[in-house]
Amino acid sequence: MRFKGTLVLLIVVAALGSYIYFYEIKGGEKREKAKEAESQFWKIENKDIQQIEFITAAQHITAVRKAEKEWALTTPRQLDADTDELDRMVSSASSIKREGIVEQNAADPAKFGLNPPQSGIRVKTKDGKVYALDFGHKNPTGNSAYASIPDQKQVYLVPSHVVNAFDKKVDDLRNQSVLSFEQPEAQFLSIKSSKGSFELVKDSTDRWWFGGMGSRAADSPGVRGILNALSMGRVKGFFNDNPEDYVNLNLEKPLVEVTLTYGKDKAIKRLIIGQEKSRLTKKPGKARSADDSAGDSDLTEASGSIFLAKDASRPDLFFIEKDLVDKLFVSPDAIRDKALVPMQRWDVDSIILSNTKGKFSLSKSAGEWFVGDKKKKAKWDAVNSILDVLEKPVKGWVDNPSSAAIYGLDKPGIHIILKQGSNVVADCSFGKAAKNGIYAQVKGDSSVKIADPEGLAQLDRSESDYVENPAAGAAKK
Repeated sequence: MRFKGTLVLLIVVAALGSYIYFYEIKGGEKREKAKEAESQFWKIENKDIQQIEFITAAQHITAVRKAEKEWALTTPRQLDADTDELDRMVSSASSIKREGIVEQNAADPAKFGLNPPQSGIRVKTKDGKVYALDFGHKNPTGNSAYASIPDQKQVYLVPSHVVNAFDKKVDDLRNQSVLSFEQPEAQFLSIKSSKGSFELVKDSTDRWWFGGMGSRAADSPGVRGILNALSMGRVKGFFNDNPEDYVNLNLEKPLVEVTLTYGKDKAIKRLIIGQEKSRLTKKPGKARSADDSAGDSDLTEASGSIFLAKDASRPDLFFIEKDLVDKLFVSPDAIRDKALVPMQRWDVDSIILSNTKGKFSLSKSAGEWFVGDKKKKAKWDAVNSILDVLEKPVKGWVDNPSSAAIYGLDKPGIHIILKQGSNVVADCSFGKAAKNGIYAQVKGDSSVKIADPEGLAQLDRSESDYVENPAAGAAKK
């Protein structure tokens, strides 16, 4: 009997648990979702929205999806759109929720600010369906606003932040990118300014080189920094006035001109930077217009630090910050690779060293360095000191050198070859002393470099100096 009572109790507990789980927990989740769905005016998939409109008494803005990840403004005029911002707007519009119903059959919508409405949105889906919502006044607490579906009598309450989210001006929705491209896809970069003109080309290893200047390496991290600044740069403000009313926009003779190609189809982007905003001058008799963004109050404070610019692929004129201009206003030498030997040291697995003490080789295997044919264990620090010297910034360059003998490079005192397998990574020779260093030349580079003399003694050591002392090796273990 005691067993039967326990079994009955277990059945009751299991049934109660099942009820709690399936009705209270699972059922509660379903009821909550149903309640949430009931509070939505509509539910649309973001990807299905083809067009969105923002309407007020003062303006009517229409944005149309051009591609899966691209939007364009078509009203009040054709403009490139800020895709990220439009995606956010579409996400907000796809599932607007109401807080409650104020009146089921409002006799006087005007008292709620809904006849005419203060603002509204319209969305159109791919299948041609239109969803619309009008917004009126805020309620007495200010936390909510009145809303209605056009041609319907019900008046609803929606959160004020929903209405505020759709309160956009044209400039809020315009393309805010200085140049729209993906930095890793860039293949070619050209910069022209009064500091010099140069072209840079990226190779298959993502390293950058000067074009038309022999095998002259560019500072690849520095180039990527410039490209990042361009691809992530944001417009500081738009110039909406008539360019013909100004005497000195300087877009025909720009301060800086940048051209780049990117992507598989080698698309071209071109940025033209003109006059500093504070120096823009209108022609005599041309009054400043009401929407002249060259005089917008939000730009006035920083007027001395922003410049007029144009992306040649779109009609907009806009302002960019001085910080970006400074990154682009560089000389060829400023973007030059200043390392004596451009390399990635982890690529190097063998070194052939000739100096005043003789000639020998070092090789790497399983992360360890060895000296000579007998594969004696090498001093890790000593090998690293060779690579440290080669990676040091140079003191300068001789870009149109005379004969090698003048620099002592016909009979170099030190000669180093770095290899990866059978491929030569770098071939560097050291010659005579220069005024502030040592003349050096890297094979394939037409210039003679002036190497930093500090640490050069590390390269002029005998083979035995690179061999690890057996006793020292045992002590490490």
